[in-house]
Amino acid sequence: MMKQSFVSNPKMSTTLHNQSGAVLIVVLLTLVLIMIVGAIAVRQSTTDLKVATADQVNKLLFQANDAALMKVEKEDRILSERRGDVDTLKGYMSGTEREGRAVSFCVRPRSSKLFSILEISEVTKDNALVADRNNGYCNPSDSSDYVSEGRVITQMTFVRPIATDDEGVFNREVEGTLSNDFEKPETGGNVTIECTTFTGYVTSVIPALSNASLGNATSNGTTSVAGCLKQPRTGDNTVITVDKCLTALGVPFQTQQQTYLNQPVGVTCIS
Repeated sequence: MMKQSFVSNPKMSTTLHNQSGAVLIVVLLTLVLIMIVGAIAVRQSTTDLKVATADQVNKLLFQANDAALMKVEKEDRILSERRGDVDTLKGYMSGTEREGRAVSFCVRPRSSKLFSILEISEVTKDNALVADRNNGYCNPSDSSDYVSEGRVITQMTFVRPIATDDEGVFNREVEGTLSNDFEKPETGGNVTIECTTFTGYVTSVIPALSNASLGNATSNGTTSVAGCLKQPRTGDNTVITVDKCLTALGVPFQTQQQTYLNQPVGVTCIS
């Protein structure tokens, strides 16, 4: 009976083990590279998404501001042509008692007019709120104060600067008057015709894109969106303005500024 014998080759076995180990290392390295490339791709796509979102937010805020400015200017022009300066924004801001004051109102889609003396908040030059003019600030907790499909809050503020001596005697004078006779108009029936300028600020906010507290109609501090909208519109470095407050809370917003000149019908401003 013939016996068969098998002799193993230790060199061949070692070679096979080395090849298997090399393939495993290559596979692992490939997987690591794939994971790195995937992570970079995800991070890049997230960055692109953030950039795209930021661009969309800026466009949305700009459109809201632009629409508010166009609407209030058109409304004021039409009402001025129909009824003169009665109950118009320019007429109200040109009143002598408005000097140094700020008038704010929320752009409410359901309101028949943007500017109405019944829906404004007026602050004196000493930053005191006028008692019967406290219904204009936007309330982020009220859905009726939102525009642009319920995502954006838009608030407008108009500031009448205080006249100073360095402006010159002709600053607000009109043709046909004498500078020597130019005085601040008295309250009552006899009011001197004068040219007046005031500055408009429009701020649009998207509260949903932040973790800040919304606040409500009674909020006055700087810890909520509602409170920020009640802060002064302008001021020095020590004053917490609307923009500074919203920035500190991390709320996406955009502010535009416009200067207006009220030139009464039939007169020409000298300055």
